[in-house]
Amino acid sequence: MARGNRDTLDFELSKRCRYPDNILLCVRYHMFKKLTASALVSLLFAGTATAGGTYYDCDINTTRASGGWVSEKLAIIMKENGQVLVSDSVVLQFNKAPIVARVTRNNDRKMVVRWRLNNNVNSQNQQTPSFDYTASLTKSNNKVHVSGSPDGYPNRFTGSGTCVLKNG
Repeated sequence: MARGNRDTLDFELSKRCRYPDNILLCVRYHMFKKLTASALVSLLFAGTATAGGTYYDCDINTTRASGGWVSEKLAIIMKENGQVLVSDSVVLQFNKAPIVARVTRNNDRKMVVRWRLNNNVNSQNQQTPSFDYTASLTKSNNKVHVSGSPDGYPNRFTGSGTCVLKNG
């Protein structure tokens, strides 16, 4: 399905989900959307992480206000050569592959990872030159907080959750 058609379908289904008589359709749609994103991200993590190194497999709780800009599944992949990659459903939609990230803080308590997605167009055809993301991971309890901000807009999208450290 072409991207524009899928975005139109997403919008139409989200409108229908406001009414109780469509509850079964909405449940099926959201389950499919979650499973598809999780399956894609999980498959990608496995292939990338097995090359050596470790990765954090994170489940993120998002709100409706996040507008889909913060994914429910996130991987922070640390390769043996020191390179850090990030992958989630947003990265895969716009970049088609995990994106190189930079670690701005990494000590025994906290790790902060930042990445940028360039040239984004949302379902309303609004263009954003870049979208900056930050993931802050507290190592003692593996809690993570993710935020994303589009350049040129005042919006800030957030989510939080937990991660599991896995070896590749």
